[in-house]
Amino acid sequence: MSNSIYVNSLTYNYLTSDAPPTREERIGVCHAFCGSCGELKDGLKSGCAQLQNRRFSQSGGCQLTLAVGIVSSLTNVVMIIHSPLGCCSNFVGSGGLRKTMRASKGKVDEDFIWLHTNLNELDVVQGGIDKLRKTILYAEKEYHPEAIIIANGCVPGIIGDDIDSLVTELSDRISAKIVPVHCEGFKSKYVASGYDSAYHGILRHLINPAQKYEKVIPIIDRDLKEEYRISRTVNIFNVGSNSNGDEVELSRLVSALGLIPRVLPLHSSLGDLERIGEAALNVSICATHDDYLLGHLKERFGTDYLIDTLPIGIKNTNQWIRRIAAYFHLEEEAEKLIKFENQQLIASLKPLKEALKGKSVFVGGGETRIITTAEFFYYLGMELVGVKAHNVDRFVEDILDDINEPGLVIEVAAGMPAEELNLLKRLQPDLYIGHLNANGWVSKLGIPNFPLFGQTLNYMGYSGAFELARKAVKILKNTNFFKNVSSNISLPLSKDWYERDPKENIKEAANY
Repeated sequence: MSNSIYVNSLTYNYLTSDAPPTREERIGVCHAFCGSCGELKDGLKSGCAQLQNRRFSQSGGCQLTLAVGIVSSLTNVVMIIHSPLGCCSNFVGSGGLRKTMRASKGKVDEDFIWLHTNLNELDVVQGGIDKLRKTILYAEKEYHPEAIIIANGCVPGIIGDDIDSLVTELSDRISAKIVPVHCEGFKSKYVASGYDSAYHGILRHLINPAQKYEKVIPIIDRDLKEEYRISRTVNIFNVGSNSNGDEVELSRLVSALGLIPRVLPLHSSLGDLERIGEAALNVSICATHDDYLLGHLKERFGTDYLIDTLPIGIKNTNQWIRRIAAYFHLEEEAEKLIKFENQQLIASLKPLKEALKGKSVFVGGGETRIITTAEFFYYLGMELVGVKAHNVDRFVEDILDDINEPGLVIEVAAGMPAEELNLLKRLQPDLYIGHLNANGWVSKLGIPNFPLFGQTLNYMGYSGAFELARKAVKILKNTNFFKNVSSNISLPLSKDWYERDPKENIKEAANY
């Protein structure tokens, strides 16, 4: 089902190891680039793009943050952060986000309970296993969770704390399942490796074997309701950057085909995870986020998956529906649904297209999301002046081949606001749509902007397309806020930095 030649060439037999391989090893990755779309495509195919680095780098994301964002969402778990205290600097906000997301999904309110081993200099010399052992036993006694999840930071990874042996030692002493997650940030420059770390722990410790049923159910003398349900179930794999509105919209479209949608794994119970193999088809909405999990589920349960379509905008939502329908031989139903939805949406977008026509836009964020979002705004009549991806790997090579603008400016950088601001000052787009962490910097340049995703906003499917267009029109109607910010707040970058070509900061690693 997964038609990308790059996906089909991957194998996922890594669960005998304590930790997953880095994405540099597993799928190849480019984390440093600034140039044209054509140059990037050639560089990826030759392998040169994967070798590039920077003369000057600012801090990027951390694997631990991404991994914790997944596993901390699960119901009735306690997080233990095994590291120095600084690794938890942003988790107070994570607790508030978890509450908001659970409330929006109608789930029972739960506090985000996380403990910390608070490693110090002495622990670096003597090891931190004793602290971790005490913390695990305390979590069991005080909170009685279904699972205790250990996020292993850089320091214990460097000094060699054997957390997996400790898990084996304690597994018979406590009732909770203990899940080690190896998300040491120093191992990879590709921050999305944190997703693999989280799913590696989930796959090894929280997902049990499940009964599988053939698509054609034999007629035998017993109740076939459960088998029928499973043969029609579609797992939709949610990510931290989609909202409950997105999940409702995508579930609505799957249900309209006569199928049974089930959204997971974020904010799922352990019971939900135990039955994750009971589905006819797994559908990803972000290849960067999900390939490790879906690949393993394919090898373990034989469940086919769809991974190369992100349902943002009209074209990609149509494709998403057709791909799902084709698996179940529901092509006729899909075309009726698409025709009905497209007629209403296109009519609704007409006045918004008039307001956006001729305006320029720059999109920054995750690799698949920026390209599908950019394609939609191009459809709306806007001029696409550039995109910025956190990283680029084989999952977007097919998408890059479909881009008809070989001269389109592409920057690849996780973090690096100085480099992106240099580029934006040159391009001066009318609108910037970007990852949450970038919008504050862009506002100081005076460029109107709104976030690429939001946990309370709808971006995906047909309703999401309308909301995206309406948001853009609303922002561009009154840009005084951004002008006032720019005139009163300065950026910490010199005039000399803005005069440099950002391409000069990119060098091959062999030159260092």
